[in-house]
This record gives sequence, structure tokens and C-alpha cells, in this order.
Amino acid sequence: MEIRLENVSKRYDRPVLQSLNYRFESGRLYVIKGVSGCGKSTLLNIIGGVEKEYEGNVIHEPPKLRSAYIFQRSLLLASLTVRENLQLICWDAEKVNEHAEMLGIRDLLDKLPGTLSGGERQRAAIERALLREPQLLLADEPTASLDDANSRKIAEMIAGLKQNGRILIVATHEPYFDAFADEIIKLDYGVIKKEQPLSHCSARAASPREEERQREREALKKPVVPGGLTYVLKRQPGIIKPAKLLLTALFFLIILLGSALQKNVTSEALRLYRQDKPVDLIKLRSSVVAGLDEETKSRLTVYDCYYAEDGEITAYYLLPKEYSVLGMPGAVLYGRFPEKETEVLINESLAGALAGDGESPEKCLGQAIPFRGLDLTVSGIVNSEGYRGDFRRDWYYAFGKDNSPLKAEDKHLFLAYSLLKTVGTQKESYGNILMASCPGIWENETMQDRLRSNEYEDLNDYLQYIRSLRAQTEYYVRIAFIVLLVLFAIACLYTVSVIRLELFYRRQELGYLQIFGLSRGRIRRLILLEYAVKLATSLLLSALVYALSAGIYALALHAPFPLPDMAQAGSMTIVLALMYLATVRLTAAVFLKQSIVKLIT
Repeated sequence: MEIRLENVSKRYDRPVLQSLNYRFESGRLYVIKGVSGCGKSTLLNIIGGVEKEYEGNVIHEPPKLRSAYIFQRSLLLASLTVRENLQLICWDAEKVNEHAEMLGIRDLLDKLPGTLSGGERQRAAIERALLREPQLLLADEPTASLDDANSRKIAEMIAGLKQNGRILIVATHEPYFDAFADEIIKLDYGVIKKEQPLSHCSARAASPREEERQREREALKKPVVPGGLTYVLKRQPGIIKPAKLLLTALFFLIILLGSALQKNVTSEALRLYRQDKPVDLIKLRSSVVAGLDEETKSRLTVYDCYYAEDGEITAYYLLPKEYSVLGMPGAVLYGRFPEKETEVLINESLAGALAGDGESPEKCLGQAIPFRGLDLTVSGIVNSEGYRGDFRRDWYYAFGKDNSPLKAEDKHLFLAYSLLKTVGTQKESYGNILMASCPGIWENETMQDRLRSNEYEDLNDYLQYIRSLRAQTEYYVRIAFIVLLVLFAIACLYTVSVIRLELFYRRQELGYLQIFGLSRGRIRRLILLEYAVKLATSLLLSALVYALSAGIYALALHAPFPLPDMAQAGSMTIVLALMYLATVRLTAAVFLKQSIVKLIT
């Protein structure tokens, strides 16, 4: 195993390396010495493959030697413990513990770098390098920031790593490695002035066995999701702060609200209607009723067209309050809706006649009124406005005994249907229309289809309102979702600049992570994981806000908890999430195309 330099040159604004030729062999420690700025770091970067732009050739035998770096500073991430820093490189707890034991830092693994001494941090940096199982180990001024005692310890420790055929190259201007060096290279501003071979040069060591190499490579491929998630949450703790999640959470909240509105608009409209309107009172064609099967008929109560006359008074049917338009708010002007079978409602014209001239119609409330041999009591007076308004929606009240509209000036009495059948006369219904009550009709679309004579016929006015409301809701929700997608696409374009700025301030970290062994793909996945955590937290925040809002709504109005349409909300959420993550991935991929040298300088 060897590395050969053939006419290697590098220049920036001046020549840094000039036609270098050299050979580095396995099992040896090479010390490159020289003053600051003479090209030591540049040479290490070229040998390690960090610097790609140079003249000449660097030949590795075998190709693509696995390399690792040790720098003047440990470059441990301050927000992660030593163990978590190491797990970014290798998620193998046993291997991390073994190397820590060997380097004497086992007790330091769960401490933050800021609590360690300089020598302890450098030993952690050495372990990080060893976890790569490197064939080539490069050290750039590894003792420059340490005191004399620690410098000697670190030098001795690094020198001992040339076992197993490693190539060790140390760039330094200090003397601590001289006693351990197999060769000392003096670099004078890009030119090798002198080589100092030592008599005790060790023989070339054998490289690790192939099965050991394979085991090492497999260890490096182990999943790192726990380490990655730890990196995200500790390295970027502010990423899940509510202030940074509000915009994305707002988009998800709109999706939940829109899908919930579309799903629940019918049931909620029916619930509100049922509070004061006879939603389950429907009109049917007699031909449809005649053709119904017994099971369907058993769910209906059909009301035939009865009326009864006694002098100037004409009586029409009165159903239980939940099925009667006369039970709606405002239908009874004075008094109340009947609670007993023998209590009746009368209109204002009849009330005026019973009360007498100049008297208030209310005077007749509670008054007994004989009708066709029945002893009845007036419990309420119907508002004459109903003749042009709400209760005319009942087909029976729209057309009287002679199939002409009811008139407010006529004297009308509204009698319980059960009594009216015993004293009344059945007439031919206008347009062959019969009234019926069918509890739960609007929750059963199959039943609705059975009772219609054609698909466009309305069983009552409330269905028409609900259909119109549902159609309008679907239309506006669809428009809102389209607008939402457009706005989110614009937000993603804005996110590109935000991501670029965040990555720019982290560029050195991202560059050094590559030097320490993390591939660009791995780093890209870590960045993607950061924003995926942010996205998931935004979704959770929006779900919590929705649940709180929906819970308050349900408690305040005594309504069922409005669940969103999960299929619709889920598909929209997936679309937005894919747009967002694709934006992050593409932006990170473009940013990481920069050379490592450009990132770390």
C-alpha cells in the first residue's frame, strides 16, 4: 500500500506547491514540517482527496484508500455528547466503546465537548478518525492548541496508530513527532528541501485481511437513524419552536379545516335544521308510495289528505312537533304548540272571531272550542305570515280542500292527525302528492333514491338547501385547495433562499463532516431529516390546533366532534410534504456540490 506524488503543483495567487514528487509507504509515520503558510495543509488536502484542483498526479495503491483526518481543533459538535459525535461516524456502540477504552476516554463518552480539556477532546477526535478504520491517517497540526504534556501524549498516541499497515502523515511545525517519525519532510514554500530517513524505518506491514476489511465496511453501513435524529434535535434545537412552524402549520390547518367543512357540511346543516325544522317530513308521489316494498313502507308514516268542516271553520292536519312546520319558531304567534291530542292551533282570523270585536286574539287561548262533536282547547294561534312563508312549505297547507291555496282571512283550525282521520273527509291530493315522515331520511341516500320519482326531485325544501350548500362548499373548498397549492409552491421558492442561507452559515460543519467520513448523500439525508422533523412537528401543531378548535365548537354547540375527511386531508398533506421535501433535497444537493475546500475555507 503506497501513495505517490508525481509532479504535484498547486497555486492560488502564488505558487504553493511546486512539482512535488514523493512516495509514502504503509506502516510508516511521515512528519511534514515547515512554517505556517508553507503549504503543509494544502499538501495534506491533496493527498487525502479533499483538494481536487491541482496539477500533476496523486496515485493511491490500492485505489481509493480510506482516509481519516485529525485537526488542530477537535471540531466536535458542541451540542452533542462525545458519544453522539462518534455515532455520527459509526453507529456501532460496541466499536465506539472499544476504541474509547483503548484511548482512555470511556468515562467521557456521555459528556459534552465543552466540559473536556483540550487533550481529552483531541483523544475523542482520534477515536473519530479510527472509527473510519482508515488506511491513511492525516493529522494537521494536531498538537498546536495543547500544552506540552498533552502534546507529547497525543504525539505518542498518534504515532502508535501506524499498526496494521496504515500510512500516517502529520503536518506540524512542532518537535513532538520527531522522535517517532520514520521520515521527516521539510517543506519550504512548496518545495521539499530535505528528506531525513531514519535508520529504524520499519518494514512494510501487512494490510488487514480481506474478511476484516469487509466486516469494517459492513459496520460503516449500519443504519444511523437514532444518531441522525439525535444530531437533528440537538444540533438544531430551535427547529421545533412554534414560531418557526407557524407558516407551515397554517397550511396544514387550512387543509384540515377545508376537508372537515366539506365532510361535515351536510350532517352539520341537518343537525342545525333539526333543532327547529321538520327535516324528516317529506312529500311523495302517490305512484311511488304504491310501488314501495313492505320493508321500505315500514320505515314511513304516510299521511293521507284529510280535512273536516264545521260551519265556517275548516280543519287541517297537525302532526307531532318534530314533523310539523307549525312547530318551527315564529309559526305560533301566541300561546304554544299543542302538547295533548285535544289541543289545537287556530289562525288569527278564527282567533279574532272567538275573542270578539275589539278584543285581543290572545283572549281565546285556553278557550274550549267544539268541533264535529269533539271537545277541543285552543293552545296557540298561528301567525298569518306563515301563509306566505314557512308553513306553506308543507304541501298540504299550500293547497286546501278544493286544491286552492289557503287564505289567511279564512277560519282555520289545525287538529291532530289521529283525530282528523276520525271526523274528516279524505280528498284527492293535489298533483297526487302525499306527505310522509321518515326518521333519518337524510343520512340514508339509498332510501332517498327509492322515494324519488326521478333523480332531480326534491323530497322537501331542506334537501334542496343542503344540496346547494354541499355543492357550493365543494366548489369553494376545491378553489381554496388550488390557491393553497399555488401559495405553498411560492412558499417553497422562498424556502430555497432560507435553506441556502442556513446551509451557508453551517458550511464549515458540512465540509468537515465530509472530511470525517460522512458522504454527501448521508449529509443530504441528515439535512432532509431536519426539515422532515420540522414538517412533522408543523403537522402535529396544526392537528392540535384543529382538535382544540373542533372540541370547543362541539362543546359550545353540543355537536358531534367534526372529523376531517382523512383521505382528502391525507392526500393534500402528502402533496405538500413532497413539494416541501423535494425543495429541501434539491437545494441541499446543489449546495453540497461545492468542493470541500470551498466549504471549510
